[in-house]
Amino acid sequence: MEETIDIAEARAEDPEALRDALVDQFGYLVDEITALRTVVDGLPDEILGGRPEPDALTMKELYGSIATLDAEVRRTRVDRIVDEEEPDLAPVDVDAEVYDAGWNDRAIDDILQEVKGARRALTERLETLPLDAWHRAATLEDETLTLFGLVHRMTKNDFQRLRDLGYRLHGAHLSEDDEPLPT
Repeated sequence: MEETIDIAEARAEDPEALRDALVDQFGYLVDEITALRTVVDGLPDEILGGRPEPDALTMKELYGSIATLDAEVRRTRVDRIVDEEEPDLAPVDVDAEVYDAGWNDRAIDDILQEVKGARRALTERLETLPLDAWHRAATLEDETLTLFGLVHRMTKNDFQRLRDLGYRLHGAHLSEDDEPLPT
């Protein structure tokens, strides 16, 4: 099992290496989307736009949530941390926002392009920030986070969403015999 990263310790030991690792990890989704396209392009819309449970996001909405977070929430948070003295960042319920935003009406290729574009733009923004900007802090839900901590939290959130997508793909009945994919 992977060891939990202590962001404060890693930041103190080698802040440049931590920044580079976080930006690389954050930007990895751009390459991941290219690989995912081969898997999801052939999926029926019933799987891409179907809800496994009444209140759960569909696969299209899960991708849409990442695009929405990157374009509308995360970019603003990064800019506020850089521009303001210890801003107070309001929590966001992106799932509620995405639930009725029409992602299921869009083609999966368009959604993946939007995710890729939003992630690329945010990654490029993070790459341009000087190291001292990464030490700036904000408050989010009574917790003080530096930009290091915030980007780490973003990657963990993405991991959860992508893991949910992986479980959906694995559990989907895609064979002619209506059997789950082999493990």
